[in-house]
Amino acid sequence: MKSLLDNGKYADMTICCQGHEFKGHRAIICSQSSFFDTTMKEGFKEGKSSEVNLPCDDVNTITCVLSFCYLQDYSEADDSMDLRSEEIARNQFRVYLAADKFTILPLRELACSRIIDWAKSNWRSDSFPDIVQLIWRTTPPQENGLRDAIVEVVSANIQHFLTKNGGKNALIENPDFAVEVLEQVATNNNILIQRLNALKVGHLR
Repeated sequence: MKSLLDNGKYADMTICCQGHEFKGHRAIICSQSSFFDTTMKEGFKEGKSSEVNLPCDDVNTITCVLSFCYLQDYSEADDSMDLRSEEIARNQFRVYLAADKFTILPLRELACSRIIDWAKSNWRSDSFPDIVQLIWRTTPPQENGLRDAIVEVVSANIQHFLTKNGGKNALIENPDFAVEVLEQVATNNNILIQRLNALKVGHLR
């Protein structure tokens, strides 16, 4: 599969993005994406020309999408070691949004898990509040998995989050986000109180 991805042999479709052409195979791409499957039907101009134009998408993101279609995995299009932590998160989120757009659910789940891993490891970073705002404002409202995970990370580290101007702004500018964080903080506190009470009871025995 990697050789088909790399050399485009037997390709029967072309994906154009920002002046770059990706050669692809309908049997591989369309079978995993209802977006491409519908687009490439004969009744559409793309089906007749075998060419799909994606002018609003990012080349690196499309590279990741196609890599997943062929290899069931993807890596940063650029050398990750040279990317700032914030840019890594933004790139992962672009893949998440693209997977949602192209209806490639396993890719969306993978990108989501990588964003969550990033958040758990980088909640101390100065860029974290900005990434939180980006995710909250851009994630499709019906997709609560990523939002819920971000709320959990923020609520677990709320004191540090509030020391950042960006953290305070994220809460002020997104009231629905602030409410969910407060609810999670309250839940966390209740769990802690219950555990402490259980320890006291056990100690008295």
